[in-house]
Amino acid sequence: MALGAGLEGGFNFGSGIAIVVVIILLLIALGIVF
Repeated sequence: MALGAGLEGGFNFGSGIAIVVVIILLLIALGIVF
């Protein structure tokens, strides 16, 4: 149970970082294009 909760928490934390990185890259790309 503890291991499953830890993996789920880490996955959610990693996904949050990935989403932020993608948004930043999109903003940079839009800034270059426009």
